[in-house]
Amino acid sequence: METTGAELVARVAAGLVGLVFAWAGAAKFATLVRWIEQARALGVPDPLIALVPCAELTLAVLLVGAWGWPWAVWAAAALLAAFTVLLVVRLRDPAPPPCACFGGRSDRPLGRIDVARNAVLLAALAVSWAASVR
Repeated sequence: METTGAELVARVAAGLVGLVFAWAGAAKFATLVRWIEQARALGVPDPLIALVPCAELTLAVLLVGAWGWPWAVWAAAALLAAFTVLLVVRLRDPAPPPCACFGGRSDRPLGRIDVARNAVLLAALAVSWAASVR
């Protein structure tokens, strides 16, 4: 079965987001104790803390493998949108907490760059979805 150009674009865009999710999920598990502290500082509810890296890794497998289409793309977009809302809300703090987006290795406070990164990832998912419906 031959892959069309649009399907290739959809898979590459989703796969790139999947690789970012894999990196983020793995980094959270690699720095679990520190990441939990930073996630709590961001305001992530305790019951969700364990689910975040698991969801990221699951979505990474689905996106990179192009499985569960288009639901995996929609689920990834929903998760990224939720992360982005949390970032925007916390950026309003006088002293924003550290970014826990890629585990607990950094003490760098949240910044507009984190929101911009998420916007780019959301755009890649939009491109993926749009290319897949053609």
